[in-house]
Amino acid sequence: MACDREERFVGAMLGTAYGDALGAGVEGMSRAEIRGRFGEVRDFLPHRGAGRYTDDTQMTLALALSLIRVGDVDGADCARRYEELFEPERGYGRSAAAVLEALRGGADYRRTGTMLFAAGSFGNGAAMRIAPVGLVFGSGDPDKLRAKVFEAVRCTHVHPEAVDGATIQALAVSLMARSDGRTPVDSAGMLQRLRKVCRTEALHRKLRDAEDLLADRASDDEAVRVLGTGVASAESVSAAIFAALRYGADPEEALVRAVGLGGDTDTIAAMTGALTGALHGGDHFPRRWFDTLENGRHGRDEIILAARRLALVAEAMMGGR
Repeated sequence: MACDREERFVGAMLGTAYGDALGAGVEGMSRAEIRGRFGEVRDFLPHRGAGRYTDDTQMTLALALSLIRVGDVDGADCARRYEELFEPERGYGRSAAAVLEALRGGADYRRTGTMLFAAGSFGNGAAMRIAPVGLVFGSGDPDKLRAKVFEAVRCTHVHPEAVDGATIQALAVSLMARSDGRTPVDSAGMLQRLRKVCRTEALHRKLRDAEDLLADRASDDEAVRVLGTGVASAESVSAAIFAALRYGADPEEALVRAVGLGGDTDTIAAMTGALTGALHGGDHFPRRWFDTLENGRHGRDEIILAARRLALVAEAMMGGR
């Protein structure tokens, strides 16, 4: 039975946190290193505390809270929420931490995106947190979605590849959330639709590669070789979409496989979790992950509450449809 909109929102938000926490303990390891040390990672490792999420989930929650507070995407409020929730020990990269510290000191969010790089960062820090925007605004015009995405991430990311990756991830989350949930996702059709929205050659090529890999039933080793698993948006977004489409019928397997790809494991698995959670809802992930995920301030229960409130924002935006 297909789950309702609210449960898909919960699934996307929890899926982000599950994938993030699952991948955090092996972040930066290669696929071979993960296999050599762990075989598979099916449970949270004691990395900064088992079940503890990283900056991926923290910024996703911050963005969701901004959308709930404003009822729309407001760049200034997004930046404010990012810096309000900012905890450096969550594993923020140096550039993101520097931007958030600057925002905390009163910097103009419209200028911080190029504070460290003249063209901005092409990394995946925009795509990793964008699921809330996709859930609320992804069913509309793709150009309008892109504008919402840009406003949500511009304080940290303005590079065309970063914005493109975030837009594609947001649209992919929306497509998963709007699927009927009873039949397998049309992988080729979805990837073709995503490619039509691409504006950068690098991501367009990777999505084409992902389509070919899925059609050929290629191995995960081949996917890593072709797609890459680094912090570049084109690599990690395409890897997450590959994992979600290849293994998404089983959300646990999708996240385990995403982590097993290696590289930027927490972010790839967080994005895979958003996609599979949007498809299935939160109840299809293992209960042991639910029980173990951190639940203090800004923890599991607040993530679920934010997801449910976000669904109300989406309902209001859609006029109750």
